[in-house]
Amino acid sequence: MKNIIKTDNYLLIVSDEEIKEGDWVVNTANNYISFSAEEAKDLNRFTHVKKIIAHLPLNGEGTLWGVDLLPPLEDEAIGQPLVDYVNSKHTQEECIGFIDGYNKAKEKYKYTEEDMRKAWNTAYIDAMSIDEETYKPLFFEDFIQSLSQPKMPIGFERELVNIMGKGEPITERNSQGHIQWVGTYIFN
Repeated sequence: MKNIIKTDNYLLIVSDEEIKEGDWVVNTANNYISFSAEEAKDLNRFTHVKKIIAHLPLNGEGTLWGVDLLPPLEDEAIGQPLVDYVNSKHTQEECIGFIDGYNKAKEKYKYTEEDMRKAWNTAYIDAMSIDEETYKPLFFEDFIQSLSQPKMPIGFERELVNIMGKGEPITERNSQGHIQWVGTYIFN
């Protein structure tokens, strides 16, 4: 598994490989991303500066040119309702928009049984810990907001293919011609 670093605008996979001129790097102390130029050799002496080997832009951010892409977070097609939608009089763009919207809503508003147990237990503990002097009420809106945050992966497991007895990572080209890793996101 490759660990993922989340910044405001990217999911990153980094490496301890030597940083060379033309590599994208991230300062893991402050998540600052930059393009290494002539100072590349100097960056190798800092343990908190890592070479970016794969990424996924978030929030409409641009692609880091020359760095492999991770697959989109939407991992499931939606099945039969989509077939009904496609068979109606909708354009291809409308169908793609429907799928994207469905997946984003599913990702954003997905509450599991574990989430509900967490909510129940937090409310129970809050109710049982009433100390008149230090009590600070827990409001539903504050708690439920923390649960409604999209789930972000903590790692990525690359899919391998056996080539002459050696496991080689699988990649593919996306519609824009960028190299994209094939594999599965790991969630906490």
